Amino acid sequence: MPRLVRQYERAVLESAVRSDEKTAGRWEWRERYIGAEGVLSVYESTTKAPGKCFIRMEYYGGYKLMPADDTPDELEIVGEGRFFTTGLGSLTDAGDQLWLITKNSEYVFRIIE
Repeated sequence: MPRLVRQYERAVLESAVRSDEKTAGRWEWRERYIGAEGVLSVYESTTKAPGKCFIRMEYYGGYKLMPADDTPDELEIVGEGRFFTTGLGSLTDAGDQLWLITKNSEYVFRIIE
């Protein structure tokens, strides 16, 4: 069972590039998520590849952020979000960016404060 390491309420997928040319033809689906904004969760594998991380991003799609009814200073997603999950890889925390390098892809996420 993976372990949730941290979660960011707002993040954007800035880039997703292929790190292995052999993945041509089945890799391109990742590109449609560039620019997606949402809730980013970082998980660490505890069984399959201990120490490796993956990211699950619940993005807003056609939905929007609105002030929460009970806490107007905080935002909440109105409607259902959608999500994507990366493969396992090595995570680098660069302050306002997270870099994840997996077997097939290199992702850059920007954290929004």
